Amino acid sequence: MNENASRRRGAILENAILDEAWRLLNQIGYSKLTMDDVAQAAKTNKNAIYRRWPQKCYLIQAVISRQAPALEGEIRDQGSLKEDLRALFRVLDPIFEIIKPDDLRGVISDMFSYTTYFDLFSFVNQDNDIRKSMEAIITRANQRGEISLSTDTISEKALNLPFLLMINEIILYGRLNEAGSEDIINNILLPIYEVHK
Repeated sequence: MNENASRRRGAILENAILDEAWRLLNQIGYSKLTMDDVAQAAKTNKNAIYRRWPQKCYLIQAVISRQAPALEGEIRDQGSLKEDLRALFRVLDPIFEIIKPDDLRGVISDMFSYTTYFDLFSFVNQDNDIRKSMEAIITRANQRGEISLSTDTISEKALNLPFLLMINEIILYGRLNEAGSEDIINNILLPIYEVHK
């Protein structure tokens, strides 16, 4: 490590680490990438990385967040419950376009191994962007007269189900694909929500 590299601090050092982690992720893949590799490539020591990201999966999560375009925060009205759900299942497409399925599956699996089940299900079952979008989708479908469910009457399980199914697809396949999304929407979600017409 040269003297100039060892003096880097703050955002300059973080950017160097993230740049090299991104390059290595694309070059050798998540499973082969090590913190040693990143430290060597960024010309720093592992401690500088571990202080910021205690596990490889958290480093790569930061890399993905930095590289991915901003996700659409709100699902715009698509005109029907079915089309709103399709738009919801496409919201993560920008992430799937920049990372290979095996790499994303590896990151998420590792994150789960460092997360307690309580923390994981608390995140799924509380306010997150998918949950907020579902509340808006259910409200619009109710106002259109497509369903009698509202955010006051829908069960927590039914509100959180899309996010759980998304996570399941990503763990299994590394992404949400159109066929899988259509199966979930047509054969699971619509029958659950539309039974309350």
